[in-house]
Amino acid sequence: MVVQDLVPEEVRMRGPFSDKLGRRWTCPCGREHEISTRWADVDPAALERLPARLRGEGWRGKVLLVADEVTYEAAGREVSHILKGSGFGVKERVFPLPLKATEERASEVLREVGPEAGLVAAGSGTVNDLAKWAAGLAGKPYAAVPTAASMNGYTSPISALLVRGVKRTVPSPPPVGTSADPDVVASAPRKMAPAGYADLRSKVVADVDWWLVGWLFGEYYCPFPREAIGFWEGELNGRLSGVREGDPEAVGALLRALLDSGFGMAVAGTSSPASGGEHLISHWLDMRATLRGGEAALHGEQVGVGTLVASTLYGMWLESDPEDWKTTLGTPSSEELCRRYGPWAGEVETELRRKALSPEMARDLIRKLREGWEEVREEVVVRWVPPEVLKEELRKVGAPTRPEELGVPWDVFREALLYSREIRGRWTVLDTAYLVGILPDRAEEALERAFGGGPAAASSGGPGSYRGAFRGRRGRPFPARRGGGWWGG
Repeated sequence: MVVQDLVPEEVRMRGPFSDKLGRRWTCPCGREHEISTRWADVDPAALERLPARLRGEGWRGKVLLVADEVTYEAAGREVSHILKGSGFGVKERVFPLPLKATEERASEVLREVGPEAGLVAAGSGTVNDLAKWAAGLAGKPYAAVPTAASMNGYTSPISALLVRGVKRTVPSPPPVGTSADPDVVASAPRKMAPAGYADLRSKVVADVDWWLVGWLFGEYYCPFPREAIGFWEGELNGRLSGVREGDPEAVGALLRALLDSGFGMAVAGTSSPASGGEHLISHWLDMRATLRGGEAALHGEQVGVGTLVASTLYGMWLESDPEDWKTTLGTPSSEELCRRYGPWAGEVETELRRKALSPEMARDLIRKLREGWEEVREEVVVRWVPPEVLKEELRKVGAPTRPEELGVPWDVFREALLYSREIRGRWTVLDTAYLVGILPDRAEEALERAFGGGPAAASSGGPGSYRGAFRGRRGRPFPARRGGGWWGG
């Protein structure tokens, strides 16, 4: 692997990307990758080192600090004090709660940007998305100060915003660096770190989605992001109780893993390594809550529950007989979309049309899958983690494992399973399930397998167990590719 230094920088995080920050290298996948973020400092003294790091990037004069009223007290006030004590001027934009990552709120941040050297986002997902989007449009650098290990977007090359009511990933430059105090991150509300772990574990499904898109449609795929996360699966396995209890060392390790997941998206140039069908389920639930004037659960919590049903769909597909596949994939009418999405129907329809298939195209895809089923099945099995394995991990870490724990009724989650594929033009397991006829007819079966029965059922056990199937996978770190050459966890 050839590595070319862009900016020499001390790296204060261990992990697969530690020696690649601020560098460009040639990957065995055949592409040249680059990570523009120069530091990922997760350490009790990280905030004190921030001014020197910013000066090393050429920042002088004033900085725009973005936070919400809670994250300002958690870290923003201290960051402001440290920056002022080091000679920086600080302009503050502190949002009241509740706060959502909408295009309108991001535009408010953009209007605050003036002659500042750059922006500093002191907060978690929402604050980071708002500052990242505004910094990108303003042509300013920004640095991230995470206050929770709740999601993997800090170091990603995208912002996730509600645009005309629909969740969109908007290309945005990653931060020049991230600085986090593990004690601050561990002091976040107790449910945030388990949500972050649930978000991290969704990558086992997103990676299968991404690989399958490459196989079906010839799009680019690189195994390195998934293999990198495989490293952290092993590192975090013995720390799940610490994550649940808010132990700074365990939560700090989780944050490092989430930062690496974001770097995986930067390497790929797309959110595909980290966002598949499970994320569409979460985004659909977000949209529904917004339409009804309610509040959704944490992003990672929803993603974790979505991961269980997405993994279940893959299991059902692996069990199926290719000769029984009969597509039910279609495109709903404009009238149907209006009934489901109201004022946002036009935006949804535009996205859905991006992946619409004619009946002939659907039949051709089924024919291709049948002819290549032996290869496809083998590749999916080596990447797939059964839902019961994931469910046990989520229980250990204290994350939700059923829709009701999100405050989502069973019938509403069933709608999310059936309709969330409509809100984005990306192909995922939700589309594959329609392509081969698992959905919509077996939706109830998928939910019962994923969650151990219907609304009244206990959350342990249940029909459709995969225990003992495909022995040897069992949630272990992702293996090296056959033939070697990849970095293995």
